[in-house]
Amino acid sequence: MESLNQLSSSLNRLRASVNVSLSNYEPLALVAAPILTLLLARLLQSFFDVISENGLKATILGFFMSCVKLVPGVKRYIDAEKQKVVDKMQTSGKSKRDDWISELPRTRLGAGVIEKMKDEKQKDVVWQGRCSGTVYIGGTEQEGHFPLINEACSMFAHTNPLHLDVFPSVVRFEAEVVAMTAALLGSKEKASGGQICGNMTSGGTESILLAVKSSRDYIRAKKGITKPEMIIPVSAHSAYDKAAQYFKIKLWRVPVNKQFQADARAIRRHINKNTIMIVGSAPGFPHGIIDPIEELGDLASSFGICLHVDLCLGGFVLPFARKLGYPVPPCDFSVQGVTSISVDVHKYGLAPKGTSIVLYRNHDIRKHQFVAVTEWSGGLYVSPTIAGSRPGGLIAGAWAAMMSLGVEGYLENTRAIMEASKRIQKGVQEIPELFIIGRPDMTIVAFGSDVVDIFEVNDIMSSKGWHLNALQRPNR
Repeated sequence: MESLNQLSSSLNRLRASVNVSLSNYEPLALVAAPILTLLLARLLQSFFDVISENGLKATILGFFMSCVKLVPGVKRYIDAEKQKVVDKMQTSGKSKRDDWISELPRTRLGAGVIEKMKDEKQKDVVWQGRCSGTVYIGGTEQEGHFPLINEACSMFAHTNPLHLDVFPSVVRFEAEVVAMTAALLGSKEKASGGQICGNMTSGGTESILLAVKSSRDYIRAKKGITKPEMIIPVSAHSAYDKAAQYFKIKLWRVPVNKQFQADARAIRRHINKNTIMIVGSAPGFPHGIIDPIEELGDLASSFGICLHVDLCLGGFVLPFARKLGYPVPPCDFSVQGVTSISVDVHKYGLAPKGTSIVLYRNHDIRKHQFVAVTEWSGGLYVSPTIAGSRPGGLIAGAWAAMMSLGVEGYLENTRAIMEASKRIQKGVQEIPELFIIGRPDMTIVAFGSDVVDIFEVNDIMSSKGWHLNALQRPNR
């Protein structure tokens, strides 16, 4: 009882002392002080959240640009320049579409529509041998490989693998295309675990989207991560940005090293408790350089996260280049830590456009790709990919391409394109004003110049019928 009295007395003395101290301040100041302190704390929290989201450099740059726009006339000038670009795009698009059809014809055209399509096709540019990253099949459309895949596509144009009981043919074709591709990328190696599985998709972007979605859900089930993050090098495909937006994943883009490869140490510094996956490319689209997949695999394994390898470009070249004696580093399922791979059949697989494959190390990861709806009044609905109905004709075309070429055909093609790549590199190096960016590992050769405006060179080449892919920041 005595101790309680002493405590009460101490509290009364403390209260009296505080009241005396605060009596020197205005009542309004006493009310405003905690409110202002709370607001300041919220501002600081928001500032650190922005730094955490965008990084210190981007935050400072964004703040600087915001300050610049406060200068009288600057914001007005920037807005005017933006409007010029928008007006130009709208005007150019409208002029090209003046004679476009906007409603159904009153009378049927019948077979005559083919002649109209032929007329429209004449307006396309001459792409044979004059485009990069556009069409991968050489020769004309009337001979060689083209007629074969066209016939295969048309033969199965009406089919849809969604109805597997009606079209078992294309279901089998898809399974065999996936299996043959998996065999190229390490499924027969003991290190793969013997469970490599996957599906065909509409292209590399869909393959990447599915791999990211599956990885997110797999790690969430495994670790309970609800605020997922993924780390990619700046050279990685922009499809990862799309995936991050679609699936609400925080994306970190990390600078590449001096060799334009993914920097494993920089990626390591960004890994935290919310990281679900990291990414490597073989090769990367901008420079044609293979990332250090083995290093990334070690990182993924040590942290228990996913590693996706983008083999969209290299999937049907690198395995054969290795057989031909080229120094191709391990970059498939033979590397521990690789959990998924994307590979385009419609690139160097020489299949019709709209055919790609996403592969997983095991069924436990791939099951998170599927969507199953059990409560729909229309019945049980299960879809393995983003699309429900899919064009069976394209699947048949991919199967026909792979079967018709076989290992022998792909070896011949790889030998030819690798040699052509070396000739292009040699030719660029012989031009004093140009230089090769990095050391290309495959068929992509990025080049720039410190003497001439390389983008102007590209524009001039386009005007002369040469349509090459321009990089926004080739040296980064």
